[in-house]
Amino acid sequence: MSHGLLLPEGTTKRDLKEFFWNRGNLSWKLHSTQKIIHDAVDASGSDEILIFSSRQLGKSWWAVCYAIEYCLRNKGVIVRILSDTLKHVQDIVNDNLNAIIADAPHGLIERHKTSYRWTIGSSSLRLGPLERAYVDYNRGGNASLIICEEGGFVKSDDYDYAIKSVIGPQLLRSSGKLIHVTTPSEDPLHIIHTEILPKTRLKNAYFNYTIYDNPQITEEQIRKAKELCGGEGTAAWKREYLAQIVRDPSSVVVPTFDRVLHVREFLLPEYSNYQVSIDFGGVRDKTVALLYTYDFQENTVMVIDERMFPANTPTDTIVSGIREMESQVESIADRWADCPGQLQIDLNKVGFPIKVPHKLDWQAGINHVQVEFGQGRVLVDPKCQFLAATLEAGMYNKNRTDFERSETLGHCDAIAALSYALRMLNRKNPYPDYIPPRSRYLDLRDNRPPELVAMQSIAPKQLGSFSGSSGLKRLGSFKHR
Repeated sequence: MSHGLLLPEGTTKRDLKEFFWNRGNLSWKLHSTQKIIHDAVDASGSDEILIFSSRQLGKSWWAVCYAIEYCLRNKGVIVRILSDTLKHVQDIVNDNLNAIIADAPHGLIERHKTSYRWTIGSSSLRLGPLERAYVDYNRGGNASLIICEEGGFVKSDDYDYAIKSVIGPQLLRSSGKLIHVTTPSEDPLHIIHTEILPKTRLKNAYFNYTIYDNPQITEEQIRKAKELCGGEGTAAWKREYLAQIVRDPSSVVVPTFDRVLHVREFLLPEYSNYQVSIDFGGVRDKTVALLYTYDFQENTVMVIDERMFPANTPTDTIVSGIREMESQVESIADRWADCPGQLQIDLNKVGFPIKVPHKLDWQAGINHVQVEFGQGRVLVDPKCQFLAATLEAGMYNKNRTDFERSETLGHCDAIAALSYALRMLNRKNPYPDYIPPRSRYLDLRDNRPPELVAMQSIAPKQLGSFSGSSGLKRLGSFKHR
């Protein structure tokens, strides 16, 4: 437990523990995966972080350690840990905190008369509920760190209200940090899945840890967990121990999309026809442009780059951004865009000509996207984070008559742009005509003896008399002079 320090002779374990407590360093209380989580959160630099965690990984132990460290390292701050109900958050924190602070220096941590507030150093740790009926009790003060524990157990509407109306405002003045630590919800349309996950993915602030990341679980215990859930294929196993969102495939726009399979780096083909497809959002939705090409030899669509613009972005800003994206390649063969007629005219006037994609049945266009991913014929470059997030989390509305709108993903505008790209894809062979080199056979024919030239110039009917083995033998009897 020396942590690489040169310790004075006679230093005891008690002295060392007191040293680390006073420094606000509790890393020695974490197992290997908890340390990975700890480092990942510190390194992310994001103001909002989502951690999907398996059961029994020790996420609550880590969360309490992190909260205590934050209080000790920052003077006079407010840190909150919230969960679905006040009783639940008390159980979560008290069970872990009492064990964690058992060896803390006397007077460093003091509990208030209530069971949901502590003074840690010069800072305050406070507990509270997330459920709608009581969440307003968390108002007051400007928190610098808020950790939401097991938000997946809170109703989506309640969680939405808590984040936007109670928690968010507290973090504005402090420029604080919000951390969601939970197992995925049973509700596939929970705001954690539809809003918070894609938002944190785009910030590189989403982390996922499964039961296989737990260094304290044996193979036998994993086997028992599988049996308890009813097997590997069950929703319970995937959600509770693999920390996966279990969605009804009928509610997901592109259920055939797989981030592991379809999002990766690739080499562009030697010859390509580069294209751009754009879904203009106007004043309500986002505008998304995709740069892509078709690998003729591999029959694969390659999405090379993307640009996303919020609603109400001026047209000249959009055009400038798309041109900058297009500058990565030599030329653009086609530029497709779904936009009003007047915008088409305006774009042509500024030297940004577009073509309007064919209007097909809306569902047919989506089905086309599903089939192309299902057959493994689309690759997405990792820098296309908005497209990947939309493909992963884009949902239908309840009646399956339109895309579900969300603050982060808009109106699934990236999927619309990809649908146009696949529909209008230039599948022509981009490779130049092949001219074979003069072969050895042709060289020999150029040097045929006159007798062979005469024989091969005989009309087919006459040449027929030389058919058969005897004819072949006679033809073969000619020799070069």
